[in-house]
Amino acid sequence: MRVTFYDMTDKAHMTDDELVHLVRSGDGTGLSFVYEKHRKEFISWIRKFSGCSLEDAQEYYQAATVILYENIISMKITTLQSSLKTYLFGIGKNLTYQHHRKQKRQERARAEYMIESEVEGDAAMGAQTEHDLQLVSRCLAMIGEPCRQLLDFFYFSKKSMEEISSAMGYKNPETAKNQKYKCMERLRKLVDDERKTSFSIIQDQ
Repeated sequence: MRVTFYDMTDKAHMTDDELVHLVRSGDGTGLSFVYEKHRKEFISWIRKFSGCSLEDAQEYYQAATVILYENIISMKITTLQSSLKTYLFGIGKNLTYQHHRKQKRQERARAEYMIESEVEGDAAMGAQTEHDLQLVSRCLAMIGEPCRQLLDFFYFSKKSMEEISSAMGYKNPETAKNQKYKCMERLRKLVDDERKTSFSIIQDQ
């Protein structure tokens, strides 16, 4: 769906339901009017709401408008329960949430790979990488405190040793660094034990 532009002065006094009907009828001026009417306010709002760049905000608006159009054409929208503007902004909000969740998943995957690389060394580049990543992820959930929080701070939140030391009450950054080393050694042992257990189960089958 491509947004094209027409003379839209006669749409200014239409109700939202009338605009929805116009869009559904196939008249491109209806969607063009909605697009132009809310574009600047949407872009300004979503930049403040999500902290995204101008370029990302523009892409969010394009995507939100396409979804709005598809929902109108597919009859997901029949009678509006809120204003067209509120509906459009709600789509934008959901898009930012989806993007945020995707980013978080990607960041966690990268962090888990970094931990797995530190635990396994060169083995992280081998054929068992995917299995090892899952194993390390399980062991991270099992490791207990304060190691789980320390590793979470360092790898997932990307905090410095100074920040970790302050947040967790260690004497100084060097103490926090030593504790991280001990936690990694504990994680390595846990991973080794889990791997041996898994191997034994396979051998017994």
